[in-house]
Amino acid sequence: MADLIRTISDIRDAVCAVMRIRKVRDEKIKKNKVRPAQFNLAFVGTAFGVVENRYLITAYHIFNDDQPRIPGDKFFVFTVPNNGPQAFHFPVVGFPIEEPKLDIAVLEIGACATPGQIVRAIPFSARPITDGVRVLTYGFPAPVIAGGNIDPNGNFLGGGNFFLKGHANEGIVAGQFDVDGIPIYEFNVGWYNGESGGPVLTLDPMAAIAIMKGYRGIQAKHGVVPGPHAGRPLSIIVDRLRELGAQNL
Repeated sequence: MADLIRTISDIRDAVCAVMRIRKVRDEKIKKNKVRPAQFNLAFVGTAFGVVENRYLITAYHIFNDDQPRIPGDKFFVFTVPNNGPQAFHFPVVGFPIEEPKLDIAVLEIGACATPGQIVRAIPFSARPITDGVRVLTYGFPAPVIAGGNIDPNGNFLGGGNFFLKGHANEGIVAGQFDVDGIPIYEFNVGWYNGESGGPVLTLDPMAAIAIMKGYRGIQAKHGVVPGPHAGRPLSIIVDRLRELGAQNL
């Protein structure tokens, strides 16, 4: 139990919620009256730092519901230190890695709107792993957004009305195999909408081994139901993560 408590504490400031801001209506002028642009806000996934205060890794499918990312969408990541009362946001300024087939992407972030806040990094491991190894997951279940402050260009200005808190879970590596030549880990851990892209970590050593991806559909009596939850091993992009400066154990 002590290693779980320590690991959760160590990674909190490295894991972020990802907000997408999408313009749904342009500004219009009608009868000399300005109708401002309208935007949709949604927390679409989780990401975690691999290079402190610069690069975060996530699942590609969070950008646009498993479709290609829309260039006009804007993204911001949020930390919630110690699951406390205040969230801090950072703009996403680039996408140095986008791999739709692998369902992996890397975000580049700019400076936090609040001086002094940073996103820490989690070391990752690309070593082979065996079934039964104990793991920890951490992500941000997507909150309902009742309001938010957006400028005319679609930038998040702070404030807002939503309950954003991180969520940890534990389990084991329950299985591993390839699908179309691409490796998958399965875990006996469930997660909620919004946690996709969050880290799956081993405890000894403490290292991210995969990102939370989705689940395998299982045929049941009344149709297809969610089955084992799956993660994408970070080993498949290890060289590119090293090039970005990520710490590899």
